[in-house]
Amino acid sequence: MKKPLHSSTLHRPALLGGALLLSAAAFAQIPAAPAASATEQLETVKVQMQKDPAALPYAKMNEVLTKLQKVGEGLVRLDFKVEPKDPKYSGPAPKLAVVSEEQYLPITMNSEGKFALPILPAEQAKNADLATNMPKGSLGIRGQLEINVKPEDLDMGMVRRMMRVGHSLRSEMLPFYLRWLVPQLEAVRICSPRPEWELNWRENGQLMGLPLQMDAKARQPAPKDDKVLADYRCTLLSGQERWPDSAKLIAPEGSKLSVQFSR
Repeated sequence: MKKPLHSSTLHRPALLGGALLLSAAAFAQIPAAPAASATEQLETVKVQMQKDPAALPYAKMNEVLTKLQKVGEGLVRLDFKVEPKDPKYSGPAPKLAVVSEEQYLPITMNSEGKFALPILPAEQAKNADLATNMPKGSLGIRGQLEINVKPEDLDMGMVRRMMRVGHSLRSEMLPFYLRWLVPQLEAVRICSPRPEWELNWRENGQLMGLPLQMDAKARQPAPKDDKVLADYRCTLLSGQERWPDSAKLIAPEGSKLSVQFSR
C-alpha cells in the first residue's frame, strides 16, 4: 500500500510481536519519557507500508496502554526505546510514527532515545500501525515501567499505594498461565548521587527522622551528564515497613524513582 504521508519509507518494526506485548502488559524489566506532540508534521512524500505477520497490531498495544492508564491510577507509565540490532550502526537516529489511512502521528524521542506511544480512540487504533524508516527487522524495541511520582512527593502512603497498583497490574493485565514468567514488583527504588536518604514525620508533636540504609546490590547508571559517577546508589522501600503513611522521603537533589522487581 502506498500513500503520500511523510518523509521516509516506513516499515513496521519486526519486534512489535508477542514479546513486546508481554513486556508491555507485564512491565517486565526490559530496560521510559513524556508523550511527544502528536501534531508535528514532516514534509510530504510517498510512504510504503509493509505488513509483517510477526508485528503486533497497534490496536492491541493501544488496548494495553489504555488498561495500564486505568489500572495504574496515573502512577506509572510505559516508556519505550528503539535500538538498532546491529551494534555497529552509526547512521541517523531512527524515525517512528503511528500511521493509518487517515493520519500520521510522528513519535518524538528525547535525548536518550526514549519515547511514549500515544493512546488513540479504539476506532482509530483499529487501523493504525507503528512504522519506522529503518529496514524491516533492523530495530529492537524495549519497554520499561516508569514511575510518575517525583521523589519530593513520595511518602510511605504513596509507596504502599504503588505496591498495590503494581500487584493489580500483574494480576489484571496478565493471564494466570503467564504470571509465573513475570517477576513480582518488590519495592520502590530511590537512587541518588549520594547515599543520603531519610524519612521524616511528626509523632506526638515531635519531628521524627529515620535514616535509610543503602541496598548493597541495587545500582542505577548515572546520567550521561554526570562526569564523576558511573552509577548511583539506591535504597528500597517495599511498603511493608512499620513507619506511618505520613513518613516523607528526604533525598538528595538529582534522585530518581524506579520500580524494583524480585531478583
